[in-house]
Amino acid sequence: MKKRLLQNFLWLLFAALTQACTDQSLVDTDAPLTLQDGPVGSLTALLPGSYTIDFNVEERVDASIWTYTITKVNRREKDIGHFIINFGNCGEASPTIDNIVSATVNGVDWSGKISNSEGHTGCTIASSNFVKFDDLACGNTQVIQFTLDTIYSQVNTTGWIKAGRSCMARAVPGPGCRGYTLTSAMDADASLAGKIYSEINTYMRTLGFDYSEHPNCSGGFGGHIDGIHCAVAQDATLNKPVFRFDIHIDPVIDGDRCSAGTVDRQRNEMKSITNNAAWAKVQGNWDEWQILEWKFKLAVGFQPTANFCHIHQLKAQDGPNNGSPLITLTPRANSDGTNKRMQIIHSVDGASTGKGTVVNNIPLSDFEGEWVQVREEMHYTHQGYYSCQIVRVSDGKVLIDFKDPNIDMWRIGASFIRNKYGIYRSLAGGRLDMDPVGQSPLLKNESLWVSDFNVYEKNTNPDPGLPHE
Repeated sequence: MKKRLLQNFLWLLFAALTQACTDQSLVDTDAPLTLQDGPVGSLTALLPGSYTIDFNVEERVDASIWTYTITKVNRREKDIGHFIINFGNCGEASPTIDNIVSATVNGVDWSGKISNSEGHTGCTIASSNFVKFDDLACGNTQVIQFTLDTIYSQVNTTGWIKAGRSCMARAVPGPGCRGYTLTSAMDADASLAGKIYSEINTYMRTLGFDYSEHPNCSGGFGGHIDGIHCAVAQDATLNKPVFRFDIHIDPVIDGDRCSAGTVDRQRNEMKSITNNAAWAKVQGNWDEWQILEWKFKLAVGFQPTANFCHIHQLKAQDGPNNGSPLITLTPRANSDGTNKRMQIIHSVDGASTGKGTVVNNIPLSDFEGEWVQVREEMHYTHQGYYSCQIVRVSDGKVLIDFKDPNIDMWRIGASFIRNKYGIYRSLAGGRLDMDPVGQSPLLKNESLWVSDFNVYEKNTNPDPGLPHE
C-alpha cells in the first residue's frame, strides 16, 4: 500500500512540475456521430463518452475558413494531443497541406506545427493526403482553424482525435473539390419504406430529382400500375436506407411508361428534375463544370444482352439533337450471354465528334453484389472534359478510371444536360405490341440499388435557360 501511495504521489508531483495535461481514463468507442441540428454550414457532432465537435465553414471570394471546436464532455477525459483531418476526398481536385494559407489553435499561430506525416500517433489513416495538427496544448477546448486558398466543396470525410493512447476515427465534414459548391444531395429516407412510387417522387422532387419514368402506368403497353418498381429498404452494408429499382419480365413484362411508340424497350429511371429554372443547379448547363457522386450495386447474376442496357445516362433534355444519350454506363454481353462486361459509351447526335465505346471489357463480375462509388466530372462544352472513376466499396479496388480532356460534351441547340439512374434496356428483339412478345430468353427480372447522390458545380452559367449551339 505504501509503495502504491508513493507511486501516486510521484506521478502527481511529476504532472504538476511539468504542467502535464490531464490524463484520466477514457472509454474509446467506435459508435457513430450523433448529428444535431444547427445552422447551415455548421455541425455539432457528439463523440459518445468523450468529446463534442462543433464545425463551421466560412466561404469568401478567394478563401474558405474551416473551424473545428473540440470540447471535452467531462473534464476528466484525456486531453487531445493531435487532430488529423483527411483532405483526399476529391482526387486531383483535392486540397493538400500546401493549400493551407494559415492555421491556428485557440487563436495561436500553428503553421509551424502542422504536417502531412502520421508520425508516431498510432492512428490508422487510409489516405495519403491529410493534415495533422501536432502538440495541442492542455485544455478542455481546442479551436482548430485553417484557411484554404479558395472555396472547396464540403463533403463527409474522416477526422482522427489522438488522446492518450487512443486514436479515434470519426466522420466529420471536410474539404472536397477545389472551386466546387455542393448544390444538391440525396439519400433515401427510412420513412419511404413501403411507400408507393408517387410518394417517392414527391420526396425526390424536394431535392432536385424526379421519379416519373417508370412502368407504374395504365392504358398502353407494358404498364403495371400496382407493381413495385422502386422501393426503399435498409441496406446492411451501407447501414442506411437505399433505393432499389426493379425491372420485370414476370409477372408483367414492363414497358416504357406505357408508350405505344417505344414498345421495344423497358424503362425504370430517376433523373435530375427537368426544371432548368428552379433546379438549374442539378443540371449540366453550357460551360459549367459538374461533379456527380453516387453509389450503385448490381444484383448478383445481373444478365445484360448484346443490346442496350443503360444504368446511367447524361442526356440533353431539349434541342434538335437530344435523341440518344451523351454518356451512358452500360452493362453488355455477347448474344449468347457470355462476356458480361461494363462499358462507357459517348455519342453526339448531329455531329461527327462522338467517340463511341470509350471504356469496354470491364468484367461485370467485379460489380455484381458489390456497392461501388462513382465519381464523374464534366465540363459541358464542345471541347469538354469527362472523367469517371468507379471504386469498389468493400476493398477499395479501382474498377474504372477513365479521363478524356478533349471530348464533345454538348448537344447542339440544347439548354441543359440531365443525369439519369435506373434500368433502361432493350427487349432484345421483342415488342410489347406483339403476342407473344418474343423478347430475348436472356432477359429476367433485375434489380439495381442506388444511394448517396451528391451534385457539385463550378463556373455557374448565369443564364442556364439559354440554348447553345
